[in-house]
Amino acid sequence: MDNQQTILFISNGLFYIFNNNTEQYSSKGKLEELKTIEGQNTTAYIDSEYFNLIPKALYDESSIKNYLDLTTTELKGKTPISNDLTPIDSKIIWTLDEKIKKTIIVQSPGVVFRHLVELFIGEPITQHHLPEIKIRSAENNVYILCYINGKLQLSNRFEITSDDDLLYYTLLCTEHTKLDREKALLNIKGINNTSLNEKLANFFLKENISFENNTLNFQSYLG
Repeated sequence: MDNQQTILFISNGLFYIFNNNTEQYSSKGKLEELKTIEGQNTTAYIDSEYFNLIPKALYDESSIKNYLDLTTTELKGKTPISNDLTPIDSKIIWTLDEKIKKTIIVQSPGVVFRHLVELFIGEPITQHHLPEIKIRSAENNVYILCYINGKLQLSNRFEITSDDDLLYYTLLCTEHTKLDREKALLNIKGINNTSLNEKLANFFLKENISFENNTLNFQSYLG
């Protein structure tokens, strides 16, 4: 993070605030209990269910509603947002809940809203030759990003309640992208779970599975 920057994470009705280049949250709690955000330079990463990635070469500003229709049919009470995704030369179209938006703007009028998956797409992959899977946890949700030859093939969000759910969705994504599991590297953040490692090792090479930072929630995404 830049000096004097405040990072705010919102997921499942909870907030986590990280201030001034620290990797330990300064406050957390229920979103309705958010009373103050220090500093004027705030970026809020929102864990939102609905998003769509559109290559810039195909993007049409007048078609935002059509893009959103691919992911949700309910736009009442939501604000459509489009942000640039420079690392993959694309746009992300997503919906921000009005209640979340108003709660944060009251405390930080100049806040920049970004979808949580933007943070994960912006992270560099470890290499460009082997298939790679990023697994990123956010409360009771998980983001799975699949890469082949350094190119993003799939980025999706799933609700999970157990290790078995995460394993199922990981295998589903590898099947959808036709990713070679015997060669795939797994890069996992936001999870500290020995049993998950053992279950993944039944389908992927154990030496190709890495749990980065070994911290829970959002600390491991700030580095």
